[in-house]
Amino acid sequence: MLEDPALLWTARLSLAGIFGAAAVTKLAALEPFAGVVRNYRLLPEAAVRPVALGLPVLELLLAAGLLVPATSRAAAGGVAVLLLAFAAAMAVNIRRGRVNIDCGCFMTVLRQRLSWGLVVRNLLLVLLALPLILAGGPARGLLWIDMMTIAGAAGSLLLAYAAATRLYGTAPVESAGRG
Repeated sequence: MLEDPALLWTARLSLAGIFGAAAVTKLAALEPFAGVVRNYRLLPEAAVRPVALGLPVLELLLAAGLLVPATSRAAAGGVAVLLLAFAAAMAVNIRRGRVNIDCGCFMTVLRQRLSWGLVVRNLLLVLLALPLILAGGPARGLLWIDMMTIAGAAGSLLLAYAAATRLYGTAPVESAGRG
């Protein structure tokens, strides 16, 4: 099967943008992010700080890995595993009735309450990673028009992601220690 490099690069850039931005915002707010990790109540206390520090570093490495064709397949697999883990952690807390905690996706002034919409969003992002995971066949060469298509499509996906995040997950700012 001949793979379309425009589709693959659109997925790479979109996922790298999301994971890179998430990592940078978490690294800039490590203490509040540690509170978010703690609020999920899924880890022993001794694991909270290492996870809070390690997770954004891993996200940054995966974002960079997506941009290198030789590592993009493995990075996409890592992204999919993380997204599934995030979705599972959210689902566990939603089932527990704990929806008023911050998802921790981006450490910004907008808090994202847990919701099934966020779980679905993560699952949709896993679908975006699938073409990269399954890639391996010959690809046609990139044409000049592909560059415009990739930029437009990746930009549109990132804007749609940002809009969906604001629409389905925002709430007033509260301290990360509550919930």
